[in-house]
Amino acid sequence: MKILVATDLSPRSDRALDRSYALARELKAELTILYVVDTDLPLELKTHSIEWARAALAKEIAAQAAKTGITAHATVLAGHPKTDIARQAAAIKADLIVLGVHNQAAMPTPRSFAATTAGQIVKSSHLPILLVKQEADRPYRQVVIGVDFSVYSRAALRAAMKLAEGAQFHLVHAFHVPFKGFMASNAAAEEVALDQRLAFDTFLEDEMEILARRGQESGIPAASLTKVVREGEPHMLLPAACAELNADLLVIGTHGRTGVSAAIWGSVATDILNHPPTDILVVKAF
Repeated sequence: MKILVATDLSPRSDRALDRSYALARELKAELTILYVVDTDLPLELKTHSIEWARAALAKEIAAQAAKTGITAHATVLAGHPKTDIARQAAAIKADLIVLGVHNQAAMPTPRSFAATTAGQIVKSSHLPILLVKQEADRPYRQVVIGVDFSVYSRAALRAAMKLAEGAQFHLVHAFHVPFKGFMASNAAAEEVALDQRLAFDTFLEDEMEILARRGQESGIPAASLTKVVREGEPHMLLPAACAELNADLLVIGTHGRTGVSAAIWGSVATDILNHPPTDILVVKAF
């Protein structure tokens, strides 16, 4: 496995670096640390920035090697972070990109996640992307996976298993009750609504069971896999489930398309990424 972690050598990136080293040790992965110097800087300042970044990365790598036993590769290049991080990850055939996330509360003017560098990378890359918010003080132990019974959910489950082997996995599905508007109407309509609700409950149970079985067939013990089905909006229920379950990782499966054809699940991911409840792994099915 190959991991690329992008850093701007600021305190915000420290947690992403620490998590990347922890994952490299746990997964026996090859780790590359990337620093991108703005190519539009004046030549003298750009040259100085490249030299400074190389020296700073060499110092960081030496310190981490002494602490973790992991020796990472360093890459410093001139370019644009919003495009060249994803391009470099593809060039080295990385399996995972790791990024730090902005603390919206600390920003003078909070921005939409989509407008940040991390947001642009999530949009442009088809690789799984781990957005690190928390300190890497332990391996991931409680993992919430948002599921909608699509190919996105299956991709999210597979990626979560690779990243957090040995964790407790919680499959969380948020739903709307069909025909709920009929509940206050006449008795005949209420009977139809009740029949539809019972059929819908059976469908949810069957779909969750299928997804859970796939996880077990892939190596997750039955005792390490729980199923949570609740009524409500995914962008509200998934963070709530993370808080309730003390999750240290939320996994979201989404798509690789943009524009008006984007699926609802993509907008759910965007809403959650604006205010991440914990570390988030974004997985694209295609």
